[in-house]
Amino acid sequence: MKIQDAINRLRERTQVPLFAVQVWDPELDAALRADSEALFAGLTVRDARMAAAAVAGLHLWNDNFEAAHNLCQGIQNSTGAYWHGICHRREGHQGQGLAANLANARYWFRQAGDHPILDPVYRTALNVLDGSGVGFRWATEAADQLRSRRTWDPAALTDWCGQVDAGTLSGQTASLLEELQWREIGLLTDWCLAQALVE
Repeated sequence: MKIQDAINRLRERTQVPLFAVQVWDPELDAALRADSEALFAGLTVRDARMAAAAVAGLHLWNDNFEAAHNLCQGIQNSTGAYWHGICHRREGHQGQGLAANLANARYWFRQAGDHPILDPVYRTALNVLDGSGVGFRWATEAADQLRSRRTWDPAALTDWCGQVDAGTLSGQTASLLEELQWREIGLLTDWCLAQALVE
């Protein structure tokens, strides 16, 4: 399987849950694990770390927390830290429990700093929130909060995930947060791939 085939398969998903409970597509998981070199066959990789980061994103998009986490632990830069944060945000109740995982996510987002992906995610998030419908108060307030910050805040999404789990946000809001998160994952995967490959 080529990497673009994997991305195309993942873009077919109609819903990506906030928390990664079980692998979405076992066949895709097996292909991603089998031979990472085959993913990049016919392409010229200029940055192996960014290639690994793109594969981490594919695993996370496919709800495989462990495989994504194992990869991003070895990527010692702001992109690895950002993926590490998303991993722990999506970890949910596994491991040390939700509160510890969300705190761990916030730590890694701080390590990522002012990552170049923040601006594209910010613009996409505003489009999603603004397009969610007139009268959706939570979305309007969240968009206003983002505009006041003038940047995407991955820790804010982390906090909102905790509120969904606590039952303090509606099902409609949870669906909107799922969309924000999978768009963030998709944008970061695409960005990593662009950094990894020679044009």
